[in-house]
Formats: sequence, structure tokens, C-alpha cells
Amino acid sequence: MPKLKGAFFVASVLLCVCSFLNPIALFAQNSKIKCYFNHPVNTTISNGVNAVYLNGTFDDTVAAYIDRAKYSVDIAQYDYTSTSSSNVKIIATAANNAILRGVTVRWIYDGASSNSGLAYLSPSIKTLGSPTTSAYGIMHHKFMVIDVNSANSNDAIVMTGSYDWSTQQTNTDFNNLLFIQDKNVALSYYKEFNQMWGGTGSSPVTANEKFGPDKSPSSQYIFNVNGTTVELYFSPQDTVKKRLQAAVNSANSDLFFGIYTFTDNTIANLIKTKYNSGVSVKGIMDNFSTSYSPYTTLSPVLGSNMLVYSGTGIYHNKIMLIDPSNSSSDPQVFTGSFNWTTAAETMNDEDAIIVHDASYANQYLQSLCQNFADIGGSSCSPVILTIQWVNLRVTQDVNSNIMLDWSVTNASDSKYYEIEHSPDDIHFESIGTINSKPGNASDIQQYQFADANPYPGTTFYRVKEVDNNNRSTYSDIISSTSTVTAVKVYPNPVTDFLHVRTVRANSTIRISNCQGQILKTSSRQDVGTNSLYVADLPKGVYVIEIISSEGKSRIKFIKE
Repeated sequence: MPKLKGAFFVASVLLCVCSFLNPIALFAQNSKIKCYFNHPVNTTISNGVNAVYLNGTFDDTVAAYIDRAKYSVDIAQYDYTSTSSSNVKIIATAANNAILRGVTVRWIYDGASSNSGLAYLSPSIKTLGSPTTSAYGIMHHKFMVIDVNSANSNDAIVMTGSYDWSTQQTNTDFNNLLFIQDKNVALSYYKEFNQMWGGTGSSPVTANEKFGPDKSPSSQYIFNVNGTTVELYFSPQDTVKKRLQAAVNSANSDLFFGIYTFTDNTIANLIKTKYNSGVSVKGIMDNFSTSYSPYTTLSPVLGSNMLVYSGTGIYHNKIMLIDPSNSSSDPQVFTGSFNWTTAAETMNDEDAIIVHDASYANQYLQSLCQNFADIGGSSCSPVILTIQWVNLRVTQDVNSNIMLDWSVTNASDSKYYEIEHSPDDIHFESIGTINSKPGNASDIQQYQFADANPYPGTTFYRVKEVDNNNRSTYSDIISSTSTVTAVKVYPNPVTDFLHVRTVRANSTIRISNCQGQILKTSSRQDVGTNSLYVADLPKGVYVIEIISSEGKSRIKFIKE
């Protein structure tokens, strides 16, 4: 019962595998975007959401999504290869069942590919092959749009990625699938489909068909999918190569690629430049591409950091990861059908999608890292989560205490926090510590600390986080202007040491009794706190004077 298996799988994934989006937790998963991989993944480097490995069930998953369609299914698929006995035939069965329940199914395929699986489609399903002239490249899309015009915007779903529909592509070749539940993204794919189809009807209109260079540019490129920025481009009309170049140029710390066909040396030189500038680079290239210039450009530079896949099947991904290990540097996933070739840029029908999100960049990294190790490369190290300072603020209570509040996430490795303050934003001193709270990496942890002795005037604060390996990071610096005077004396009453805090440099401090006799004198060259020993004074009332070029302050205190 393979159909039931696929349908159950999608239902369970949609409801259980991915956590709901938390608008504050950096590494929470967006419930509207899902990605899958057909080879093992390395979840030890997960930053909170484990990548999903579908072992031989990509075809079941595609069929299960078709099974849930209510109104329409639009398929643009480069190649669908099947026999009567192969499991991938389940996709044709799902499309036929959709027709029987009243769903409109439209199907575009590459006219020069075998597409043997089309023989198992119902005659009621309209299909269209792309041009086969020498002036045209290939219809290389691998996308599907479901229920794009439903009144319920949540029904609209898009599937894309690198997966062609065959037994080899399902079980052997390296591929990824990306599903996005978003009306506007679905409409953009729908418009791309309709340009090739020649209209919006159930049957293609030959006179209006537009493939390759004949298509018009997209009307929208950037989308907000439930809080995640997604970019979408189609070739040749949307200059996809420029988008890939921009992505590479934006890398600040690390870059990881996995590609089937790589012939564009411009991209290779950009990667080389990034590597030479200090960006960490790893890559996987299919053996098919080793006869082209990008291989000769990158291989001597990257050495063992670039592997060639020459095993069974092919390395069919088209993935570029930008800063997947640096959550503060706009981590990105560049994927889709777009190979890095001149033909893909200028002749073919292709899509490229860029997801700006730390969680998805990490999930794709889990896949590529395991691919890299399985091919013979070094393993990726487990992720060391970098603490994220979510919030830091100061307030002043009625007793002139400064209340410092802060929140953090990714703090599961933290040991304690040390609070520091300064009168000048330069010289900081510790005023206390707080032990870290237990919790998971994605938890938001809140802390509060009261400074009973802020500097007169403006006090600057920062929090130092120390982890279990004694590494430390600092929060941003924040300031508070106190309503207390330029001099603060404490404690009052006092028994042994009297602390005098002043913002006046080059001060003279004098303690006198009520008869005006000077009993103690001290001097201070800079601002800060001076501690005076007064345990030897008799019990009584005294006056302390702080004298500087800015004036004189006189404060009474009680010696107990």
C-alpha cells in the first residue's frame, strides 16, 4: 500500500516533525517551509532543528502532496521516468486519482527527454512538451504548484528542488526537495507555468506558448513567507547568475556548495576570491563537471576541501550555502533546478530560490556535511552555538537602584554572567555575577540584576557571558543617567569602611567632626570609588567633603 504510506508520511511531517515558528527564538522552524533530503544527514551539527532524511520515499512524498490537492495541480517536470513496476509510478497514479475527484491537472515536460512515465497518465490529463529546436535549451524545471487559486490561501503549496522523477533519482542520486506553503510564492510559479502553457486554461494554447528567452521577467522577486525572506528567480528572464554572484559575494565566514553541472568559471573565480580572503569554503562537484574550467580553477586552491563525486549515480544537487555557520551574517540557501552554466542562464527554463534563514541553512548544512563525509572528506564538527543577546535594557527604581534586565537564547552552554559598570564607557569593573539557568538552546532566558550603587550622572553597563569552556562574550553597552548627585557615600550609617564614589577627578576627600576638626584626608586622581577606613572613629555624626576644581560637596554620615 505505497500510496497510503506516502499520504501518512506527509500528514505526519506537516503536523509533527517541525516546530511552530517562535518569533523570538532564532533557530525555530518556519511552519510554512519544509526541506527534505534523500541521503543521510548529520544531525550532530544541528542548531536546533534536525534535517529530515527520506530514505527512498521522495516519490511517495510527491504523490502524497498530489493526493491532498483540492482544485488544481500544475507540474513542470524535466523528466519523469517510470515502468509499470517501479514505485515512482505512484506519482502518475496520484495524478490520475486527482482527475477522478475533479482536480485540474496540467503537466509540462521537456520535449527532448524520454519521459516514459507519461504513458501511465490518464488521457484526461493535458500535457505539453517544450520545443526541441536547436535554438532552445531544455525545460529543466522541477516544480509543482498545488491549489494556487483556492479561496483559502493556506491551500497554496509549491514544491521545488533538484529531484527528477525516476527510481535512480529517488534512491541513488543526491537530491533535495523544498516545499513552501505561501500564496504569493505559488502565484509566481503559477505565472511562470502559464507563460509556457500559453494561458490559464486546462489545455495549452500553442500560439501563446513562451519558453526560454521568449518569457517575460517576473513581477515579484522577494517574498515574506511567515517571517522568512525568500527570493525567487526564473531563467533566462530574471538574470539568475547575478543573483548567484550576489549570494557568493555576501559570504562573510563560510560557504558550502554541492553541484552537478558547473561550467561557469565566473562563479568559480568568485568562490576562489572568497576563499583567498579568509572565508571557509567546502564543496562537492559531480564527476561530470571535472572536464570544465571551474574544476581546474578551484581544485588547486581548495584541495581536500573540494571533493568530486564519482560513485554510483550522480551528485544532482544545485546548492550554495552562504554563511550557514554564522547566524548573524544573513545565512542563505540557494537551490532549485539552476545549474551553474551559460545554458542555464541564457537558454533553459530554470528556477532558483534563495531562503534567508539560519535554520534552513543549517538543515542544508547537515545534508552537505554528511554527503561530504560519505564521499571521503572530513566530518563537520558539531555546532557550538553562539549566544544571542535578545534584549538588554536598564530602568531606575524609586530607591535610585539601576535595574539591568537582559534576555538570551542559544545559551545552553553558558555557565554564568558577570555584570560590569563604568563611569566613562572605558574603564569597567565587576559588580556581581549570576549563574546561568538550565534550558534548551532555543529557550529564551531572562535575567535581572540591581545596581544599588550606580555612578552619579551616567553609568555604562555591559554583561559578560562565560561558557563551560571559559570562553566569554559581551553584550552591547547600554547606559543609564541616574538622578543621584555627583557624589555618593555609602553605607550610611557605617561601621568600618566608608565608600565614596565621585565623577570628579583630582579630588581631595576630608572627614571632619561636628566641631570642624579635620580627622582624615585622602586624594583621588581619577573618577570612581575610594574606600576610607573609619572603624577607628568614635561613634557619632561626621561630615565628609569632596573638594575639586568643579566645587565642593558636603555630606553627613553616621559612624556606628
